[in-house]
This record gives sequence, C-alpha cells and structure tokens, in this order.
Amino acid sequence: MLLNNQKNAILFSVYFLGLISFNCYAQTPVVSCPPTFSDGHGIHKLTEVMVYDGPVCMKASLVSEYKKNKEVWVLDTLRDPSVVCAYEKIPHYIVLNAKGAAYCERTTAPVQVKCMP
Repeated sequence: MLLNNQKNAILFSVYFLGLISFNCYAQTPVVSCPPTFSDGHGIHKLTEVMVYDGPVCMKASLVSEYKKNKEVWVLDTLRDPSVVCAYEKIPHYIVLNAKGAAYCERTTAPVQVKCMP
C-alpha cells in the first residue's frame, strides 16, 4: 500500500513539474514584429525596434537592457505600451499595441522581436 502511494506521489510530481515546464516554454507572444515587410517593390528585413510606454505620440520611449545576448524592455502591465518595428531601406514602419505584455525582447541573427506576457 505504501509503495503504491509513493509511486502515485512520484507520478503526480513528475506530471506537475512537466506541466509547469511546458507552460513556461509554451508562452505565446502578445505581439511580435513581422521579420520582413513587403512594400510591393521588394522584401525588407526587420532592423530596428522602439518600445514606448504608451502611445507613440506621447514620445515616452523606453530604454532597453541587455541580458544574455538579448535586448530587453521591461514593461508596466498597467500601461498600454506600443512597439514600433522598422525595416531596412524604407521609411515605413509598423506600430503594434503590446497591451498585456510584461516585457519585450529583441534577438539578433536573424533579428526577431516579441513581447511576452
């Protein structure tokens, strides 16, 4: 009887830890910049990102930190942050609402930007 209870406890622990690990890795971004932008004349790669603490028109850009080869912006979840995705050789950009994101990160090679809850 005791052996069965121990097995059940171990199985439950393994299942629970596996579930937690899966949820940590399975987070989906709130928003992410498209890796390329097509303007009808060509395809342009993502080169730059700016993160604002609210609408872009408020001009409250946030300063990033560098952690483990990533550029990271920590966001206030009570605010309504905006992310601006800029692309090479064109004046066009994309503005995304990152409401609900706790942080945004930018990686290189290739450049990727995503904001996570």
